[in-house]
Amino acid sequence: MSLERLSLLAQGDSDNGVSPIMWVALAAVVLLIIFIANSFKSKSTAGGKSGGSLNLNGTSSAAPAPHKPAPDEAVVTAEDVAAMRFMPTKFTEGYSQPQVDELLSRAVEELRRLQDDNERLQLIVAKRLNGPAALTDPIITPEQVVNQKFTPTKFRDGYSQDQVDDFLGKLVVGLRHWASENDQLRARISGNVRS
Repeated sequence: MSLERLSLLAQGDSDNGVSPIMWVALAAVVLLIIFIANSFKSKSTAGGKSGGSLNLNGTSSAAPAPHKPAPDEAVVTAEDVAAMRFMPTKFTEGYSQPQVDELLSRAVEELRRLQDDNERLQLIVAKRLNGPAALTDPIITPEQVVNQKFTPTKFRDGYSQDQVDDFLGKLVVGLRHWASENDQLRARISGNVRS
């Protein structure tokens, strides 16, 4: 292509007065603005969680405030966790999918253990049996869920940080609820508390 043709192309079509190179430059600027805005949006909506740490109450304290489910709020079960699906992210910051999936897998096991214990303990209470109620070690604790850190993702698939954090907040409440209810049942069985 000759230098003369390039010059004519750069000057543009005289019929509409706008150069094709100007359109390309304008499109590039718009795409750059969208990319930058999206980057700032993901950092600001993460609420300072760019390191991937879960912070349920918006503070950096090690001990989160206890939260009891409202009477109309359903307690999370193992089935709820197993059925949970998060919105995937790409080109925006998210949490590592394998790490979130592994945590949820442990949470399902723990909730099943707690629910099975609860059924067994309720049966013992219903039959008015006394004696020791076996206590097994937890697979995962609410504190471990709160302190869990996930590797942030940006250019590979991840899970929506907001969705994961919201659900993990409910999971923590569920784990605490089941553990507390089981402790109360054990106390009744041991004769420490009468109802």
